[in-house]
Amino acid sequence: MKIKGTLTSGSGEGAYYMSKELYSLQFREKLGFEPYPGTLNIIIQDNDIHSIKECLTDAKKIEGRGKFGDVLYIEAKLNDKVRGALVFPVKTHHPPKMLEFIAPVYIRQKLKLKDGDTVTILVDCEK
Repeated sequence: MKIKGTLTSGSGEGAYYMSKELYSLQFREKLGFEPYPGTLNIIIQDNDIHSIKECLTDAKKIEGRGKFGDVLYIEAKLNDKVRGALVFPVKTHHPPKMLEFIAPVYIRQKLKLKDGDTVTILVDCEK
């Protein structure tokens, strides 16, 4: 499934959580890479929210502990260039139209992206 979205800045919280060993070790084990400490925030259209929610039924899980909640993830590829995953923290403040993408590289630098740019996400989902 392909989804288009628009880049936006985040609060920096993603960097905090991605730097936690609890999460980074599990991502390395399950995805085969250690995520860059931060997430790429992407706003999608309202009509794509339902499709993403359907994909979440097949999402895999990173186990949280204590105040650090579980994180669901779906493998994905950004702009047909960067392999990574969409992450869905169970404890989140983001609206449903805000997606977070992780990868082993600093995506903004690698693809020369800035806020307002349109990106395409190829989601590993059969829905």
